[in-house]
Formats: sequence, C-alpha cells, structure tokens
Amino acid sequence: MNITEQNCCGCGACAQVCPSGALMMEKNKYGFVYPILTQGKCISCGLCEKVCSYNKIEKHGDKIPSVYAAVGANVDLAESASGGIFSAIAKNVLHNGGVVYGCSLVYENDRLWPKHIRVTDMEDLKLLKGSKYVQSDTGNSFAKTKQDLIYGKQVLYSGTPCQIAGLKGYLGKEHENLYTIEIICHGVPNVDFFHSYISYIEEIHDIKVTDFRFRDKREGWKLHGSISYMKKDATEGESHFEPEESSYYQMFLNSYTYRENCYSCPYASDNRQGDITIGDFWCIDLVHPELLASFPEELDEKKGISCLIINSEQGERLINQYGNGTKRWDSSYEQAAKYNAQLTHPSEMKPEREIVLNLYRSSGYAEVEKWYQNRLKKIGNRRKLVSMVPKSVKKLVRPIIYSGSDEK
Repeated sequence: MNITEQNCCGCGACAQVCPSGALMMEKNKYGFVYPILTQGKCISCGLCEKVCSYNKIEKHGDKIPSVYAAVGANVDLAESASGGIFSAIAKNVLHNGGVVYGCSLVYENDRLWPKHIRVTDMEDLKLLKGSKYVQSDTGNSFAKTKQDLIYGKQVLYSGTPCQIAGLKGYLGKEHENLYTIEIICHGVPNVDFFHSYISYIEEIHDIKVTDFRFRDKREGWKLHGSISYMKKDATEGESHFEPEESSYYQMFLNSYTYRENCYSCPYASDNRQGDITIGDFWCIDLVHPELLASFPEELDEKKGISCLIINSEQGERLINQYGNGTKRWDSSYEQAAKYNAQLTHPSEMKPEREIVLNLYRSSGYAEVEKWYQNRLKKIGNRRKLVSMVPKSVKKLVRPIIYSGSDEK
C-alpha cells in the first residue's frame, strides 16, 4: 500500500480486512494512527488496497439530497448534541431488534477511550449520545457489522464520513439491512493528545477525570462542556467550562490539531457518504427566521435543532421506517452549509498546527498549555482595544460559530 499522511484517514478498514495480520494501526510521531505493514506476514492478497475507499472516491449516488431542519421525537434533547435525530432513530432500530454501532467515550484502565462499540440494549444507547471531538478507534466494528448483516440483523452504523466510506469499502457491496449515519465532521485530533490534556488537568487539580462532555446543554444549545471527576477522598464533582477555558477544546475549534488528511478531506463537500448526514443547524435564526417564528414550540434554539440531509434512497427508507415522529422543515443544501462550512470545504490548515504539534512532541502538553494561555492573553488584549472603539464606527458583525477564528 502506498500510504502517506495526506491520503489516509485512519479508518482501519485495511487492518480489519487483512487475513494474515500483516497490517497494524500504529502511531506516528504526533500520535495519529496509520497502517504499518509487516513484510514477512504479507501474502500479497491485495485486499487492503481493494477496501481503501479514501483513495478511490466515489459519489454516493445520483439522488439530489433532501435537506431539513429537524428535531427527533420522544428523545431527551438535553442529552443530545443538537436535535436528537440520531437518538430517535437508534431507539427505534433497537426496539425492532436491530443493532447500533457508534462512538463512545469508554472509561477503561483509568482513561477515557473513544472507540466504536456495538449496542443492542436500550440502556447502553446513552453511551453513543453526544459529541466526541477526538478520533474514534473503529476496532473490529466493521467485521462485527458484516457478521450482523450476514445473520440478517438490521444494522445502524454511525461515524464520520471517512469511517462510513471505510465500512462500505470493507463490506464491498450494498446491504439492504445496513443503514449509515454520518456526522458533519470538522476534523479529528488523536487520542494521545486528548489523554495528555486530561492528564494535565488531573495533575494540576489533583483529581481523576471520569467523564468529559464536549457539549453540555444544561446552559442551552451552545458549545459549553463539562468534566466529571473524583477527588482523592473519593468525593465526586463536576466542572463546567466554556470553549476558551479548555485549551484542547478551543484548539479543536480553531482547527489546530487535526490529522493531516482532514485539511484536504474529499468528504467535506457534497460528496456525502452516509445514507443521512446529521449535525447542528447553526445560526438557524439567520437562515430560517420564518421557521422559528412559525414553530416556536417545536423549534427551540435553547434545546437544539438538527440539520438533516437525506443522501440516498436507503436514507429515505431509514427515516420512513425508524424516524417515526421526526419533525422536519424544508431547507436546502446551500442554507444548511452557510454556517456548516465543512459541507462545502475542508477545514483550513493554519500555521499554529505545526507549532502546537511540535511543541507537544518535544515538550509535552504542559508547554502546549503555556503557549495557549499566552496566546489567549494576547487575544484578550486585542479584544480590549477593539472594545474601546466607539460604537458609531463599528460594523455590526455576527460571530460565526465554528468559524475557526481566534477572535470568536
């Protein structure tokens, strides 16, 4: 395989399909995983190249996407990142005896591990809810999915667009009982970087972090997060934070810490891979003020509203069969993409990425934190200067969520 950091998304399809165990997902100098070939084990079967969807991009189909502002039915929106579409569909799949795969932050060996898990029980569905801004390990979930499909199970698989493409490449053919949901993805940091950040927090505050929620909606549909922790005396606590108060979170939003290929991602476009695409319908008050005015009870900005894009006939069947009660209002791809930039282009690679990753590699997360705090101080000083400008000469500017700007 001719793998480079620019043409590998780390989905793991090649490693999962390798019959001889010659391919292993191993970390590069920054902690991002790539397939490494053990020559003595390779039997030259060519399966790894065959399943690699990332390097032979295909359009999802000829269907023109149907786009909606949407809210899921019979779900607790406080537990969902946006409008609860995934939860609503997944609950119905489980009710009908199906299987759901998705990313969970699993607490194992004193660490939070982002990995894809198989869920068959309604109680475990909560493990898949919420945003995880770190790359998930797909493990052997592609192989398990194939087995479930062979046994005739209805399967719902959720992930990033490249993970969905990886799954389909691994399977090699369409399956009537497979439904896929992709998230609108901005890019992924790696788990080592995330663990280093958590370890830094634990060290300075003398605590053990037991859960990390990137999106906590108890203060509304925003980008607030929260941390659950345990002190040495075994008492438990919780801390809430805004993005700028978390260096890891803010650097993610500023696109400083993604893997190399994310900045040229072919799926950050209208080339969607999932049967449906879901995400936040950011700034819906600017895009669809008429909907908020006409449906104030159903569309509540404080609770969250989803962008729902149906990309295929299978996606239509998924919504019709398992999206019972989902409330939808017509929109368009252009309107949904206006404040979801990754529907049209990849995140921009900024000079700060090299600074942050090299600092992390050479000196550890403590030095990254020091750099971040110094930068934050400079930005704060600039904001103070801007605040001193008379209102009469200021332009009215709406901050764009997820713009990746240091100034937001």
